[in-house]
Amino acid sequence: MKKQMALNNMGYITNYLVSGPVEAPFYDDHTLSNQLQYEKYLRSIIAEPNLPAPQEGGALGRESRIGQPWQYYFSYGNWFVDYSTFYFTLQKIRIEAVTELVASEDCKVTLRLWSYAAIDMWCNGEHVAQLESPCYKPIQYIDVVLSLQQGKNSLYLSLQNLGVRDTRTLFGLQVKDHQEMLTVSLPENTLLEEFWKIEQWMDALKVEGNSIRFPSPAPDHTSIGYDSKDPDHANVQTRITWHDVSGDSGFTAEQGNPNLIVRVACNNQQLVRNLEIASEVVPRYGKSVDVEQNRLDYYERMAAINSLDRGGTFGFAMPHILARRAVGKTSENDRNLLFTTLQQIDDRYDCSDFLLCGLIRYIKNYPLDEEMQARVDEVLLRYRYWMTMQGSDAMCFWSENHALQFYSCAYLIGAMYPSSYFSRAERTGKELSAFGQEMLTQWFDYSDKHGFEEFLSTCYMCVTFASLVNLVDYGQSDICNRATATLDRILRMLSLHTFDGSILAPMGRIYRNIIYPFDQGAQVLMNLANPTVPICDEESWLASYATSSYTLPSDLPSLMEQPSTTEYGTGSALVRLEKTPCYLLTSVQSPREDGFSRRQNLTQVPEADQTTNAYVRSLNERFHGTTCFEPGVYGYQQHMWVASLSKEAILFANHPGGTYDGSTMRPGYWYGNGIMPAVKQEIQCIGSVYVITDEHPIHFIHVYLPSVKFDSLLKEGPWLFVQKGKGLLALWCSHELVRYNDQLSDCEWRAYTDMCAFLCYAGEGDLDSFKATCRAKNPRFDIEQKILSDHTGFSLKHETHHDETQYV
Repeated sequence: MKKQMALNNMGYITNYLVSGPVEAPFYDDHTLSNQLQYEKYLRSIIAEPNLPAPQEGGALGRESRIGQPWQYYFSYGNWFVDYSTFYFTLQKIRIEAVTELVASEDCKVTLRLWSYAAIDMWCNGEHVAQLESPCYKPIQYIDVVLSLQQGKNSLYLSLQNLGVRDTRTLFGLQVKDHQEMLTVSLPENTLLEEFWKIEQWMDALKVEGNSIRFPSPAPDHTSIGYDSKDPDHANVQTRITWHDVSGDSGFTAEQGNPNLIVRVACNNQQLVRNLEIASEVVPRYGKSVDVEQNRLDYYERMAAINSLDRGGTFGFAMPHILARRAVGKTSENDRNLLFTTLQQIDDRYDCSDFLLCGLIRYIKNYPLDEEMQARVDEVLLRYRYWMTMQGSDAMCFWSENHALQFYSCAYLIGAMYPSSYFSRAERTGKELSAFGQEMLTQWFDYSDKHGFEEFLSTCYMCVTFASLVNLVDYGQSDICNRATATLDRILRMLSLHTFDGSILAPMGRIYRNIIYPFDQGAQVLMNLANPTVPICDEESWLASYATSSYTLPSDLPSLMEQPSTTEYGTGSALVRLEKTPCYLLTSVQSPREDGFSRRQNLTQVPEADQTTNAYVRSLNERFHGTTCFEPGVYGYQQHMWVASLSKEAILFANHPGGTYDGSTMRPGYWYGNGIMPAVKQEIQCIGSVYVITDEHPIHFIHVYLPSVKFDSLLKEGPWLFVQKGKGLLALWCSHELVRYNDQLSDCEWRAYTDMCAFLCYAGEGDLDSFKATCRAKNPRFDIEQKILSDHTGFSLKHETHHDETQYV
């Protein structure tokens, strides 16, 4: 076995020894009324300057200078060293890494260092590059010319970052020239050869149906685990069932167990690859088609969960406590869980406003004993209800759902304690309630006039739903009426985009479940209205509805069923929808061509009033991405287009924000876009054009197309044709599409290019006739002009835009 590895096909070094991450709570006494500016300030001070040069390189089993052992880094398909994760409280993060470039002769090469963190890099002991401060987005980079000597050249990196909510703790090293002269090695250690053998074995695993084919007998200490994905934090330690497969030539998975973990233990660490059998991820349905019984069944299922797991370290119990109360199955442990919930609120975990929303409903419906009441009073009176109030924490205030949560909690809790003094708010309960009411009024004024920024979001609309039902039940009549109308509007939008029982829509914010529409959170809402559609048991915030007086609109089932061809504005987006009995096409237009005039982002106006909800929405546009879609702009979690023949048979393309399916980035692998495409929808077709600049590290676009979910799939030249029942889709791509298997197999096609165009046509009937009709449209893409067109008159030009609001 050679102790040298190749750069990947994009010039990235992917072999490292890594030490860390080391995480430590971070505190700062400064306060700023603008939380976004405050976090920018924290990032500017988090990194220790002038780090000393390392005195030695890494070696397996030895400790680095940050006190953690050096380990071999393996992350299948990842071009980066990536420890990105979510932090509910402020943390300081440190990582050390080392690798070696082996040059065939003395040479100068350009190396690009990519990171969101602060980074120092040394080459052969000389400090050669630095990114001084972390940022949130977009990714930073620096080019450095290295004078390499023939043979081995050591690269040592020190990373420092601020952990706050979704945190991009990663770096990448990309060789920009003379790649043919270089290979990669690591500091001498005979143990590394075993790791390299395991990595190559892991890379060669093949999934065929329910079976995993091994390239050779499994190494010693190899096991495969079934991950149940149990949402209950109480079961986090037992949700994976392991089976030893050492020496085996393959493994056949049981039906109903789609999520597999392949693990090989070696020299006190484990190399892991996740696999997912798409055919085994299927819709689930309730036991009853009776609306009321179906609703009770949902609460029973939520009551059976102790607390909702939040990243494996703790759980959120509040919605499940409510569900148990609603069905009369209170647990003996619920009192302890309530005290834990109060501590999470008191510690101001991010998303503690969600807990507060549920706590309000608990207090309104159920008695508290003296000890519990005293603790509730203590926590509520010193909570931080808005970013302008006293305190330092990692809470997100400005997203559409979080802002509504904070406003409604201030409004309702302030009214519960009108004469009491709220220490962080520095006002009485009556004054706090008035603040909340004013901000709620502004929130409703905007959404009534412009629609939603997190439009059609199958995760965040559930959180918004929970806030609004509180206002329906406990707000004054004017607030109650506005909340009711808003709920009706949300549910009708989601129902309109329901096809074959599942929500299929472009969305303001999404996560990976976009690839399984039948398993998205808001399916709970659709199922409550129509028990015949699939259910999702990972969405628990709707337990609030168990004791609510709000009534779902009666027309939701008919909206789910009826065909529709329509367009409408929401936020700054223009949504188009074509839904027939056989297919659905839907998208947001990028850019809009209907004369729309964008509202100014107030964070760019120095004299703007920062106390208004309009300013909060401007903060949200900066952090969570704009809904004024324009090609070339950095993206976040926005889903741009989708074509579908059923709840399972879907097709879409995106420019990923991570290079592997396990990425926790926002944008991620299947959700959102690193750089926004141009998108245009007309009758029976959607066109999209992607142009990736040199300022972005990921240079491929990919298509999600799960072949197992269709009746047939044919690739013929630049075309992919799929059929499901009577429905037909054709996808034309201007660049060669090649299959790629990551966590999923036979679901992905990649175009390795910086520029490509897609035309997706929909139809029904005979496949051969449809193929001929599509070919006759003769799609073409003019690379020089960046114009996608066909013989029907369809035309879409990509004009690159720049948006300063997307730099944080």
